[in-house]
Amino acid sequence: MYNYHQRQELLTEVHSRPFQPFTAPLRLLHFAVLFDGVSAAVIEQEVLDAIRVLGFVFDKEHRGFLFVTNQQYAIRYEPHNEFYTLTLYHLNDGPPFTHMDELTRSLPGALLVELEIQCERADAAEHIDHACDAQCTCSQDINSAIKTRFASAQYCVSQVMNGSAIVATDFRTENDRQRVTILVKDIQLQPAETGRLLQRLCELETYRHMALLSLPTARELMPEITVLDQTLAKVSLRSGDDLSEVLSQMTELAAKVESISAATANRFSASDAYFALVERCIQELREQRIEGGQMIAEFMDRHLRPAQRTCDSAAARTELLSRRIARATELVQSQVNLHIEEQNKALLEALNARSKRKMGLETKLESLSVVVVVYYLYDLMDLALKNLLHEGETLELMLTGLTMLLPVLLLLVMFMVRRLVRGYRDE
Repeated sequence: MYNYHQRQELLTEVHSRPFQPFTAPLRLLHFAVLFDGVSAAVIEQEVLDAIRVLGFVFDKEHRGFLFVTNQQYAIRYEPHNEFYTLTLYHLNDGPPFTHMDELTRSLPGALLVELEIQCERADAAEHIDHACDAQCTCSQDINSAIKTRFASAQYCVSQVMNGSAIVATDFRTENDRQRVTILVKDIQLQPAETGRLLQRLCELETYRHMALLSLPTARELMPEITVLDQTLAKVSLRSGDDLSEVLSQMTELAAKVESISAATANRFSASDAYFALVERCIQELREQRIEGGQMIAEFMDRHLRPAQRTCDSAAARTELLSRRIARATELVQSQVNLHIEEQNKALLEALNARSKRKMGLETKLESLSVVVVVYYLYDLMDLALKNLLHEGETLELMLTGLTMLLPVLLLLVMFMVRRLVRGYRDE
């Protein structure tokens, strides 16, 4: 046997996007950028070139997932089917990255997500002991500090990773820049747990935006589906009119709906997958409630679930309308087929009546032809007898006998003609 040509690729896929260990304090900037019609290979080459310009060293032939680091910074590049993510880590709470504006301008694609995560060490007052009587006081102190940090009243704060950290955010962008901020308080996270938590938060924000890409399409599609639905109802009521025109309108409606389905099916299908990934990320956070605050799962259920239902409803209505048009078209087609069958029946009845008239005429012509044949045969025999015999008693007797045999001759000719004609009728 021999190795499958993609065996190595399949073996390394399970480790293709590993988590990196980190320790607080640190700060990261996460970007999710759409390809926006540009080739993935071209995008990747430009991104890798931009990373090299920043001073990071790696193999020139490198392709795909990349994580490189130096003493102060680390960068993570991760390509996907329709977007890529780039995460810049400020290690050990180092100084801000001085070339950030230059980096964002040089990156190719359409920016979709800009996320900042600040990971800090938790103070002693922020260590919530669930068996402690002072839990309520600690929770109030944490909520007060978080509320001061985030101006919005719709902030989220909860313990994650079985109480090893506190995560807080309001999922709002700052006024001067479209960037979402998440605060992470490290209580007792291990380095590997810190890396996993940060990556899950980045994925949660990325997949949340990717799932919502179909929402504008769904909102634009709803009125159009309503109009097509009403048009279908009006056309269906015209089943008594010209069926060919009704069938033509049904076909036109079906073509419009199929065009809509072909243009939106992939986007809605991708959104379903991204919504599922958001739910998985939330489950992996293993949130625990902090008294007085709402969890990320509750926030997403309240604010993201309606958008998901809107997208699902648009996709379902498109599919349902397509099936309804198909059923209505089948009904109209059945009426058309029934009308065609009635026309064929009338045509066959007319052909049968014509055949009957033709057969009656043929019967009459057949009788006339028998008389003509007998007449000519009798005249021929009469002429033959007169030429063979002289005038006298013998000739008179022969002519008298021929006249008496005339009925027999008539029946004999009729029998022969009927037999000949029967053979042609059978054919």
